Amino acid sequence: MDKDNTDINIIDFIDLLDETLNTAFIEKWRYTYSEKFIKQFQMKVLSSLTTNKPLKIDSLYIYLTKKCKYSKEYVLNFFNAIDIDIYRPLIQGKLTKHIES
Repeated sequence: MDKDNTDINIIDFIDLLDETLNTAFIEKWRYTYSEKFIKQFQMKVLSSLTTNKPLKIDSLYIYLTKKCKYSKEYVLNFFNAIDIDIYRPLIQGKLTKHIES
């Protein structure tokens, strides 16, 4: 990978984070997912950035399902809708099998 490509990837990732933490993200998804749910996701992303620690997808899933009490299907549908994989390296890992079932 050359330097120009790396720079472009970094800029694209920063743009993604900016979009995710913006109120436009809430507006885009609030008709499908609750505003509170979206804000809880945003807070976890922001917390990860603030602490400089990547967020494990299993931990995010457990937080949203157990602590926030959203259904497994609701969280998984959201992850699929926003294409959670594009948030790597900020959100890392794969959902473990026992969580997906």
